[in-house]
Amino acid sequence: MTIFESTLNQTHMRAPKGIVYGPPGIGKTTFGASTHKPIIVDCENGAAHVQCDRTPYLSDWNVIMPWLQALAYDDHTYGTVVIDSIDWLLRRLEERVAGVNGQVENMDKTMNRSHGGYGNGKQVLRNYVYQYLLPTLDAIVNRGISVVLLAHVSRRTFTTIDGITMEKSAPEIHPDLMNTIIEWSDFVGAARADGDCRELVLNETGQLMAKNRYGITDVLPLDWNYLMGAMNTQQTQITGETSNG
Repeated sequence: MTIFESTLNQTHMRAPKGIVYGPPGIGKTTFGASTHKPIIVDCENGAAHVQCDRTPYLSDWNVIMPWLQALAYDDHTYGTVVIDSIDWLLRRLEERVAGVNGQVENMDKTMNRSHGGYGNGKQVLRNYVYQYLLPTLDAIVNRGISVVLLAHVSRRTFTTIDGITMEKSAPEIHPDLMNTIIEWSDFVGAARADGDCRELVLNETGQLMAKNRYGITDVLPLDWNYLMGAMNTQQTQITGETSNG
């Protein structure tokens, strides 16, 4: 068998992985609880009001990591892993790298002063994300389990390919890691209110950072079933076009 015999030439629908971000109270955690057979990995102690399986409040990286390991490699029946929220998980990881880990006597430790200084702590943080966090989340996805990263919203400055600088709403993710995690995601959805309705925007606008790899162009209700329906519709259309072509 040569290496070329492992070449892939057909599309397939894998478990989605992505980000849903928005302001407090918009319904992000409720959205996560409505996903298929969810478990919420509670990193910010804000999931007590939802009715679904969730972890205890995980306030330290050393207790977050075993949960991620178990969800990636142990037997369980969950269909969606919801990280609530990715910004708080990354803060816990940053504390681990800086050597704080919730200890008051270590509160003066910072990323810039850790691992010999000179910004080495930031590189160690990136190593954790590149070599552990994202591969572990991919191991979950490769089991057919969806991964949804909930995030708060912040205003960020972006520069377009034409060199135009603009400010947009975007997920509140560590600035050194935001581009990496957005590139990793199949979709980035901005949750917003339109009157009494809650919507999910999946295409970038002049005010919102968003994307999706499914060709979805419509603004959807903030509901997991609508998102899955739109993904399946686009996949069916692509498969049909491929067959007819």
